[in-house]
Amino acid sequence: MKKFLGLLVLIVLLNGCDDGKLTVDTIDFENVSGASSCGEIIYKLKESEALFMNIPASENAFVNDETLEGKPREILIEGEVTVKYRSYNGKVSKDNICEIAGPITPAATSEWIAKSGTILVTTKAIYSATNTETGQKKILRYSHTIVYKNIVFLKSDGTEQKYDTFTFGDYETQATVLPFSFASIALQRCSSKTKIFSARNTGNESLVLENVDSNLIPNNTGTITQSISTTSNKLVYRLYESPLPSTALQLDYFCGNTTPDLPAIKEEWIATEGTIKVETTTSGGLLHKISLKNVTFKRGNSTFYFGNDMLFGELLLRN
Repeated sequence: MKKFLGLLVLIVLLNGCDDGKLTVDTIDFENVSGASSCGEIIYKLKESEALFMNIPASENAFVNDETLEGKPREILIEGEVTVKYRSYNGKVSKDNICEIAGPITPAATSEWIAKSGTILVTTKAIYSATNTETGQKKILRYSHTIVYKNIVFLKSDGTEQKYDTFTFGDYETQATVLPFSFASIALQRCSSKTKIFSARNTGNESLVLENVDSNLIPNNTGTITQSISTTSNKLVYRLYESPLPSTALQLDYFCGNTTPDLPAIKEEWIATEGTIKVETTTSGGLLHKISLKNVTFKRGNSTFYFGNDMLFGELLLRN
């Protein structure tokens, strides 16, 4: 019996010895939905755990534009770009992450700080449901999928832990609202006849048809349809930084040889496909009703479908 007990104690002691290997802890926030932000901090919370990063706006990590397939944005974890994991002795809230002088409870029990690695951001547009009347599909927001590559955490006990691939999850940003409120505004044409435009100072926007084909606006009644391209019949939508002076968007802004630097353009979208339909009747002159059919706009790598048949406006040319 003594020999048996001695052998049992020896087995226990051997199993309790440190074999020199690090204990592997894991952190996993992939299935925690709804990443949030406060300033430049993006974070996820899970009961008594928090995973958060600080990415300065200058890194352009979350630009509202789709990334190309297989080409995410890459941001190195260094300098002001930080990634941290914390565990707490109670339920954590955003105030523990976002407030400089946050609540003292719950208290952090451990902190891991990323010392190296790369943040990969893949961005996709999220669209509205198709408008049953117009066929239009708007971009509502952008989803940014965040993955850490070769990230190395320095843990509270001084040891390191590396993840070859670590998925943070999705973070969403709202798309800019593009009013496109031109239908009730009379169109104007430059004296060169190569540019037709509609502008709203109160809406901070303009829609311009540039390099107009000489046959698009006829000198007689009838209907003409031509294609939109990025050269002839180029259709450009601009949203400007607000507020705009009441005289900002006038003939001299649109009809010069170059577009002025002011007012500053916030977003510019160019039609890449579609057609222009011009219906000409007589009404105190030649009245040209201009419609845009099956138009798709593009900015960077993002696109949206403007609609099946949308009114641009009416251009009245008096005799």
